[in-house]
Amino acid sequence: MEKPLSPLNQGLNPLRGAPLWGQLVSLPAATPAIDSRLAQSAAAAPLWLALQPYANARLCLFEVDRPESRNPIPIRRHVIDCFLEQSGIVSGYNDTALTDPGDVLLRGYLCRAAILPVSTSNTFDWLAAELNWGTPGCRDEAPLPWDPSLLGTVQAPCQGVMWLGDLAQLSPQGGLPSGGRAQFAGCQVMHFGADYGPGGIGLLVQPLLGEAIQLVLRPHSVLVLRDGDTLNLIAERYSTTVATLRRINPQLESTQTITAVEGDSLAVLAGRHGTTESKLRSLNPVVQQSETYISVEGDTLSSVAAEQNLSLSLLRQFNSELSSWPSEEPLPAGTTLLLPLYRSTTPIPAGMQLLVPGYLPSTQLPAGEWIYLPARRSAPVLDELPDPAG
Repeated sequence: MEKPLSPLNQGLNPLRGAPLWGQLVSLPAATPAIDSRLAQSAAAAPLWLALQPYANARLCLFEVDRPESRNPIPIRRHVIDCFLEQSGIVSGYNDTALTDPGDVLLRGYLCRAAILPVSTSNTFDWLAAELNWGTPGCRDEAPLPWDPSLLGTVQAPCQGVMWLGDLAQLSPQGGLPSGGRAQFAGCQVMHFGADYGPGGIGLLVQPLLGEAIQLVLRPHSVLVLRDGDTLNLIAERYSTTVATLRRINPQLESTQTITAVEGDSLAVLAGRHGTTESKLRSLNPVVQQSETYISVEGDTLSSVAAEQNLSLSLLRQFNSELSSWPSEEPLPAGTTLLLPLYRSTTPIPAGMQLLVPGYLPSTQLPAGEWIYLPARRSAPVLDELPDPAG
């Protein structure tokens, strides 16, 4: 098994070889010794804007390749220092489809930004005191991996995590600061930029304040893992499923290579590794091999599936041109169907190399890392209220 850059980074294997985007070219890195409140020459570019000394939050947002797709792939992380104020708390589901009751509405200004690669050996490297900061007051831009002649940046709506607290507590090497008053939580940025006041007159001060930003803080939406945590334990503790945890945490979709042994089948491997036969097929093209079947008079999709010990959905999957054919409608005699060579219980040859999920439901997750938790659609309540008289 390949040694990962970070224990929870294996799900992003294709991105490991990507260059380190966002290396600063024209501006030096900001240092605490330089105070933005002091006058600077007109020729000198400021290292940060006027609100930076009062910044009270740091965001880590994920830029993805196709924001509107079903399975967007993260291509880099955007680290943003912000000056934020609370503007309200979501009280119901009618506010927006992107928020839940209990989410905290925040608004403010972007002070400075930097770009980090997705893969990292330190989950909290974005909380390092100093980074290679880019243009102050604006989201940083970097060449797009598929077309270096174009620049890209993070767009709203986008999700990530945030640390709300005194930025002076951040250490040079990065890491989650200790202290109970700060808050580490998930966040969703709803909008970048604004009109900056009635009539747009506030646009004149945008170069001094930076881009406006509106977001929601999601309390208890991320979990810092402790010793002994497993997918099974977390799923039970938070009333969710292992499949849901894997879906909302792509890094948990990491894979490892195994060697099949005598008696292995797709059903056996799916049970052993806490996954599904469909997932194993998608990971291993070798088990997607097929054989042909010629239908005879009276055959239907349902009868063929039952006769061949297949599920109807799997038969349709191997014969996509018949996906809308009624299951009880007779097939024309002589129709060629593709049947999977490896059924649920078909023995897999010993010695075959296969990919399986890297994290079993019972595998201990690395302590100190963090994962997303699914949204809670209602606030927790007590089963019984205590008797005041008792």
